[in-house]
Amino acid sequence: MAGAETIVLRRADQPQAHRPTLERLKREAASSGRPLEEVVKRYATRVAATSSPKPTNFEGHDPAVTDPDVTIDGIPYAELVDLGTVARSEGISYEEAIDRFGSQSSNSRVIDKLRAEFPDEIAGVRYVDHQPGLRVGFKGPIPPRAIELARTLPMEVTLIGGKGFSAAELRRTQNAVVSRLRSRPEVATMMTHSDEETGHVKVTLQPKVMPDDAEEFTRGLQLPQPENPHITVEVTLSAEPVAVLPR
Repeated sequence: MAGAETIVLRRADQPQAHRPTLERLKREAASSGRPLEEVVKRYATRVAATSSPKPTNFEGHDPAVTDPDVTIDGIPYAELVDLGTVARSEGISYEEAIDRFGSQSSNSRVIDKLRAEFPDEIAGVRYVDHQPGLRVGFKGPIPPRAIELARTLPMEVTLIGGKGFSAAELRRTQNAVVSRLRSRPEVATMMTHSDEETGHVKVTLQPKVMPDDAEEFTRGLQLPQPENPHITVEVTLSAEPVAVLPR
């Protein structure tokens, strides 16, 4: 990547998540010997029942009790329920799941701002290492405003500038390739994937008849050339179906 630059905002220098209620509930769970997940549910149920009571519906079922519609320290209770599932699937404690993944909603708002403010510059946003960190790429230099937004995230953020392409350009290239392949009668099925890390659009397709010369077959498809020379299209042929080809 010509002109590439990298800025790493270390986790130790980023803001800490402020969760006074959850910290109190952690202490309550520790002193009572009850699981934190249970203590959080009991708290959410009490808040839902007292702050925004809902009418009882069929057979005495009260949705405020079984599905509390509340937010704790900025985290929707539904998300806290999901974090219990994450904890079990990852083999970690509920406390660790909250610490690692509990800022998803607020993080998403910052990520949405980045995408909205730099639609032609963002070259990809992705979590790394099960979300302790975030990588944000840019087509050109890293905008100062992007650094400002990234400094509000409670995690390590790696900003990479000078990638030479944007995610929007990558999507346009992929869409153009898909549109062309849909019109080609010699294509049976296909699957495409764009890699925001490398700028590659990868195509796997199944011809109706496998050719003797794969390169000649690919040239015959007359795929559109990317508008940006930093984006490449890679085609792999498969004798087996790879996906349903929409028409």
